[in-house]
This record gives sequence, structure tokens and C-alpha cells, in this order.
Amino acid sequence: MTGLFKKGYKLLVLFALILFQSCFVSAQTLKINARFDSTSILIGDQVKLHLEVDQPKNAKVKFPVFTDTITGKIKVVKTFPADTSKNGDNLHIRKDFLITSFDSGYNYIAPLAFPFEIGQIKDTIRSTSLFLLVFTMPNDTAKDIRDIKPPYKAPFTIAEIWLFIVIGAGVLLLAFAIWYFVKKYRKEPIFGYKKPTEPPHVIALRDLDNLRGEKLWQQNKVKQYYTRLSEIIRVYIEQRYEINALEMISDEIIDALKNQMIDDINSIDLLRSMFATADLVKFAKLQPLPNENEICLLNAYQFVNNTKQVLSVMDPDNNKESDEVMKVKS
Repeated sequence: MTGLFKKGYKLLVLFALILFQSCFVSAQTLKINARFDSTSILIGDQVKLHLEVDQPKNAKVKFPVFTDTITGKIKVVKTFPADTSKNGDNLHIRKDFLITSFDSGYNYIAPLAFPFEIGQIKDTIRSTSLFLLVFTMPNDTAKDIRDIKPPYKAPFTIAEIWLFIVIGAGVLLLAFAIWYFVKKYRKEPIFGYKKPTEPPHVIALRDLDNLRGEKLWQQNKVKQYYTRLSEIIRVYIEQRYEINALEMISDEIIDALKNQMIDDINSIDLLRSMFATADLVKFAKLQPLPNENEICLLNAYQFVNNTKQVLSVMDPDNNKESDEVMKVKS
């Protein structure tokens, strides 16, 4: 009986030594730390859980593994990879978890287990327990109770209205094209009776009289004078001969008139001389002499009078043409 007691005593001492060595190794060679960034959050907010281990290089330590929850009320949003750094002869390993909670109240987290292995020693070390307090958003009773806001209308995007923009632009372009061609090529009004207009030469001679009365070149407005003079003649040619003279240069107008005024070389020369002086004033800043300004105006008068179109009128008494009118000049 005494021998059995001594044998049991030795086994108890040996077990105590092994347990003490294990605790000494785990306490002296391994350090763990588990903590939150904050121990309290508002419901739905996010906070990080930091797990840190200081260990020897030859140690193997396993971190706790979480799936989508730590406890029933604490959810894991994201798991970050472990970060390892040297700390003297030891390694410092850190692993973070982003967590949240959608239930208010006090949440207790039991100590987390870190199994480790150092040489022949295998054991588990645990962290301290953690807690997280989740608050709800307090009700603001100081403000007045108001009606629920109506649904907010999102603004239109280009992708939603581009088809309407294209259709609208097409309609506007078509309307402009119809208006332009009707105005340019329609000789008679679309609806109703159009009052006869004055003959082109009457309009041109009246405009030349007005130009002379304004005395522009006498006021050193030479360029404006020749611009008006050239425009009056161009409008007359366009109405008289149906030539788009307002959009032609001087040489193009003269070439177009040669086909219709083969027998009237004198009028062509008057027009060429007037256009030449006007172009030099407008584009080369020529300053003509006073008599040249008058000559150009007289040439314009003479050109209109030489080329004006007058309808012949029959004398009712002798059924002959009146001596006071001329036949139509082509």
C-alpha cells in the first residue's frame, strides 16, 4: 500500500511539472491580443476586430476562423489577409475583420482560442473575453411631425431622351428647309393673290437716289458708300435677270450677264468699271478721288437705265405702239 502511494505521488509530481512547463512556454513565448476599435457602435455601423499574435519563428499558431458571423448578432462584413512583421527574434502577426451588427444590445464574445505548436509542445492559448454594445438611433421628439415626402423624381438622362432630341432636330431642320426653298424659288404666293411689285429698275433708281442723298463718301465713309452701291446693283441684276448675284463675285456676275447682253458691250464695261473700283475700296482699302466716286454712281445709273425692262403699251386709237414706251428688252 505504501509503494502504491509513492508511485501515485511520483506520477502526480510528473504531471504537475509537465503542466507547469506547458503553461510556462505558452505564457512566456506566445502573446495574443484581441480587441475592437471601439466597444460601442450605432446599429448598422462597422468596426474592426484586431487579432494579434507575438510568437517565435519556429511556432505555428492558428487564428480563429469565422465564416459570416462571430456570434448570432455580430456579422462579418470582410476578412482581411494576415499581416506579418518581425519583432526582434519573434514574429508579429496581425489579422483584421470588419464587422457590424443590426441588433441593438449588449453582445458578449467568449475568449477566442489560438491553437499552437512549438516543437513537441501542442496546446491552445485563449484571449480575454470581448464585448460590443450596439445602440439604436435615438428618436428626435423635439421636431414637428411632418407628412411623408413624396417620391423623388430622378432627372432624365441623355440615353433616355436622345431619340426625342433627334426627332425634334429633324422636324426643325425639315421645316427650315421647306421655308428656305419656298422663299428662294417660289415666284407666286402659296395662298391668295400677290400684289404686283415695282419693276426692278424703279427700285434700283430710287435706292441710288437715296444713296446720293446720304452723302456717305463726303463724310469719309467711302467703304460704306461702295458697299451700298454694289449691293443696289447686285439686287437689281438678281431681280432683272434672275441671277443669284448676291452670292457671286464680280467676275462671275459679268460672265453670267454676257450670255444675256451680247449686244450691249457698253453696259458690261460700265458694270465692270464700277465693280472694279468697289472691290478695290472694300478689299484693298483704295481711297478714290472725289470725281471717281461720282463717276461710279453715274455708271450705276447708266447701267440701270440701259438695261431696264419696260413693257410696251398699244395705242387704243391707232392700234400701234405708243412712241413714249419701248419694247421689252431681253
